[in-house]
Amino acid sequence: MRPTAKRKTTRSRASLAAGPPQVDLAVVGLGRVGLTVAAAFAARGLRVLGIEKRPEVVALLRRAKSRVLEPGIDAVLRRTLGRRLHVTAEWPERLPEVVVVCVSTPANPETRTPDLRNITDTADELARRLPPDGLVIVRSAVPVGTSRKLVLERIRRVRPRAGLACCPERAARGSALRALRARPQLLGAIDDASAERAAALFRRLTRRIVRVPNPETAELVRLIDSCRTDLRYAFGNEVALLARTHGLDPLEVIRGANEGDGARPREVAAVQSRIAVPGYVGGRLSKDPYLLLPSLGERPPEKSLVFAVRELNESMPLRAAADVLRLLRGAGKDPARSRVLVCGFACRGGPGADDLRGAPAGPFVQALHGRVGRLLGHDYDVAAAELAGCGVEPVRLVAGLERADAVVLLCDHPRYARDLTPRRLATTRAPVVVYDSWRVLRDTAIPALPQVRYAGLGHEG
Repeated sequence: MRPTAKRKTTRSRASLAAGPPQVDLAVVGLGRVGLTVAAAFAARGLRVLGIEKRPEVVALLRRAKSRVLEPGIDAVLRRTLGRRLHVTAEWPERLPEVVVVCVSTPANPETRTPDLRNITDTADELARRLPPDGLVIVRSAVPVGTSRKLVLERIRRVRPRAGLACCPERAARGSALRALRARPQLLGAIDDASAERAAALFRRLTRRIVRVPNPETAELVRLIDSCRTDLRYAFGNEVALLARTHGLDPLEVIRGANEGDGARPREVAAVQSRIAVPGYVGGRLSKDPYLLLPSLGERPPEKSLVFAVRELNESMPLRAAADVLRLLRGAGKDPARSRVLVCGFACRGGPGADDLRGAPAGPFVQALHGRVGRLLGHDYDVAAAELAGCGVEPVRLVAGLERADAVVLLCDHPRYARDLTPRRLATTRAPVVVYDSWRVLRDTAIPALPQVRYAGLGHEG
């Protein structure tokens, strides 16, 4: 079996060197969004060419491995790579009739404004290589108006008949492949012909297409989806701050409010969003609000609810760092001589989660640098080299506990509730501060241990 697999890989590389294989569509950008959509179409029998400018990502994918921790992706790669799915770091001379754009659109960390260089460069390449009647589908999150005013205008300077649709990615991390099949796909296009072609493509994945009047509507829907979630989490954080001023447990306040909805008329309760527990907000939710910045017009950011929400959520890791310093002093420890074990660096907890974009660990660690004696770091899924890059000393959990004056849980990974046992915490430098941001240890024996000073966002036990 091994020699056969090797010959298939060799043929795949040779064909790409001679020119791209005959394909039905191209996907530009093979991060989480692009690789998921490319894999989904390949799994449905389409021939897909994936274009990714990072050679190291392409090299990994050609071994049927990915850096994307999405359930099912690697299995699809093993079935389709070199057959229906081909990957390359080079632009082909000619692109297929349909191209799906999935390049990253980050926000500049200093100015907090959209960085559109990736999508601008992609538009220029499409203008050179797209067939005259080609269709471009923008799936990246972009500021409102980008698909038409940036992508389409650049392409139509040389391809006046090109079509364009915006079909933004909206799935949550960890369920992207499944959501492509189960959830409706949003679609806004410049004309009926573009809309019909894009709808025909995505019907290969899902039965339901939700059409909106134009690309701008689709772009805005994508951004407000993220901002709505940001707002929901922010209100939970606001409740935590309010509860703290009265010495109340925010989780009890939130439980009372959420369960109280059941006493309301059903039609009223149905439109009420449940209040989220206090916590941090990362991933795309930390970026998308800044893609709305150009949409404010003359209104300054400080007058926008979206940016007030973002400011509150971004303050939570800094508030947590201040809490840890105060708790160390309250436990009779000098922070400058204390060792702090930081657990959970990804922006969300859960098996396979390793996304550091907008994660609380960055600002939290930065706020403690130079103010505590040593920063140790542990994560079940983030590589040790990446932890070191965050400014901590990577350690195994048991070894870190033996050295810790404070243990900080920044994410709600379920394994911490299992692995942080009273016996293991007995090895710490008692008394030990346990700062459980999401209160995943709340119902364990940990908070009641005499050697533990237990606290979380908005609450000190």
